Amino acid sequence: MKARRLTAALLVVVLCFSQVTVALADKKTDAQNKKKEAEENLDKKNSEIDEIEKEQQALQNEIDQLDSELVQVMIDLSTLEEELSIKEDELAQTKEELEQAKIDEQNQYEAMKKRIQFMYENGDSTLLSSILESDNISDMLNRVEYVNEVYNYDRDLLVTYQETKEQVAALEKQQEQEVAELTQAQADYQAKAVDYENMIAQKEKTMDNFSEKLKQAQALAAQYQDTISAQNTIIAKEEQREAEERAAAEAAAAAAAANQNNNNNNGGTGGSGGGSGSTGGGQNLNPGYATNVSGSDVVAYAMQFVGNPYVWGGKDPNTGADCSGFTSYVYAHFGIKIPSQSYAQRSVGKEVSYENAQPGDLICYEGHVALYMGNGKIVHAKGRAYGIVGNDNATYRPIITVRRVL
Repeated sequence: MKARRLTAALLVVVLCFSQVTVALADKKTDAQNKKKEAEENLDKKNSEIDEIEKEQQALQNEIDQLDSELVQVMIDLSTLEEELSIKEDELAQTKEELEQAKIDEQNQYEAMKKRIQFMYENGDSTLLSSILESDNISDMLNRVEYVNEVYNYDRDLLVTYQETKEQVAALEKQQEQEVAELTQAQADYQAKAVDYENMIAQKEKTMDNFSEKLKQAQALAAQYQDTISAQNTIIAKEEQREAEERAAAEAAAAAAAANQNNNNNNGGTGGSGGGSGSTGGGQNLNPGYATNVSGSDVVAYAMQFVGNPYVWGGKDPNTGADCSGFTSYVYAHFGIKIPSQSYAQRSVGKEVSYENAQPGDLICYEGHVALYMGNGKIVHAKGRAYGIVGNDNATYRPIITVRRVL
């Protein structure tokens, strides 16, 4: 009777464990669904981020091209303004020369009028006196020739002044036309420069909008990543709890079965095999090393990246890496190639019992990996809020497996 009661109690325990397992499975499924949704949203957001960055780069190229063209316009404008300044100085000088030519022409004209007036007022007496007062024929001819030369000189000089004035006036007109053309070109270049400045300002405003969109997208991506990490922790805990509950249920079922068997045998000899029934299940695993790489050297190399940022999907801890990107980068430095995905790293190398873990071994968690430092510590790319961190407790979350790849 007592044995039956014990068996019934054990069966109740098994049933309770089964119910708890179902409840835990529901919680795990919920976490997996949330994780999947967050991963899908993260993929979409990362695609959006990539597209924004491409558009930003294309826009920046346009701005750079406009800047280059604006610089050339400003250079051309500066050259034109210098040429315009020279032409304006030349025009001012020409105007002064034209005024002087007009004055010279007017002075010559007035002088010639006075001489002509004098000749007319004295009639032919001046010429006649010159002839009569001459000493000889030769002197007389010279006097007559002199009077004619005076007339010719005045006339030629006046013509010269007139021609000079006309030439200077024509030059003034030409230079005024050149100055007008240069002034118009200056206005055109200035308008073009304003157009370029307006286009650049508009594109820079668009660039600011892209920067804001990128910032918002990155913030959402970080939230999705945090959600994935949180759900990974829940899943890992639930899997650990499931394993513990399953082991307890199996032990209870085994005890119930053993008790039933004893009852059937009326409490007989008890049979053989009364041991613990433990097979080791991966206990006390401590495989040898396949490389000559020192685990301490691996840890020392990894520690130099502590403080650098965590970047989801990053594979270079110099600029930012995620957990699996960090571990694969460190091992690659020593010539050891492993996958760059955390789930794939669970099967690399050989399994090691945590009790036998040595510096340089790989500690695998649900959705996360780290490098074992020894003394229960790890170095890893912990998350966006932490970056690459050293001296964290190795058991800060449930360990799935320890792998030896050295």
